[in-house]
Amino acid sequence: MSDETRVWAIVPVKRFSTAKSRLASVLAPVERAELARLMFEDVLGALALCKEYLAGQIVVTSDDCVAALASSRGAVVVSDTADNGINAAVRLAIHHIDRSHDDGVIVVPSDIPQLSLDGIAKAVAAIAAPRRLAVVPATEDGGTNLLACRPADAVPLSFGPCSFDQHWRAAIRAGITPYVLDIPELGLDIDRPENLRAFLSLKSQTRTHAFLSAIHITKRLEQRSHRNTQQLGRAAAGA
Repeated sequence: MSDETRVWAIVPVKRFSTAKSRLASVLAPVERAELARLMFEDVLGALALCKEYLAGQIVVTSDDCVAALASSRGAVVVSDTADNGINAAVRLAIHHIDRSHDDGVIVVPSDIPQLSLDGIAKAVAAIAAPRRLAVVPATEDGGTNLLACRPADAVPLSFGPCSFDQHWRAAIRAGITPYVLDIPELGLDIDRPENLRAFLSLKSQTRTHAFLSAIHITKRLEQRSHRNTQQLGRAAAGA
């Protein structure tokens, strides 16, 4: 890989112990932490298959467990001691890169275990030329589930709800033509109980899929739906 085509994968990772709080109705705290760890392992595993496309992986975190796991998989670890959120974390990683080579970056969330070699290859190809930006929009909240750009600091970072539009407009203001990456499965977030069923429907060969199947998450989701229906019925009867 020449200096002119180098692309780094950046993975910002929250603490496992506080991850996925919106899944509390179907997963216990220890299960949520385990889910976060396994999703991250799946992301690292997918990136490990992409060595011909990537200059390396940079994991940004304030969690010692995350750092140890990332280091054991050969990733560069950047400590996020301030823990000021995803945008600040990604900026830390970008500052770590030698930008004299005009390197590109692909920002990959740690909770898209359905990431694949094909998806990364498409993202790298989309930013092969200078001054490019390509994004995968989040299906539910208009966020950004994957962002690829060259140079690394091509646009201000705005990760969060509605960030797809913000990144799109920022690229245009910077004189960069943005592209939507056609990778539909990466539009899926795993933040809410209903997202778990959608993820399982992908039938991915991942640690995450195996874990959710082993704890019978589909049955739990059905029980949750039944409880909600009963509660609505009682509320209607009492109205």
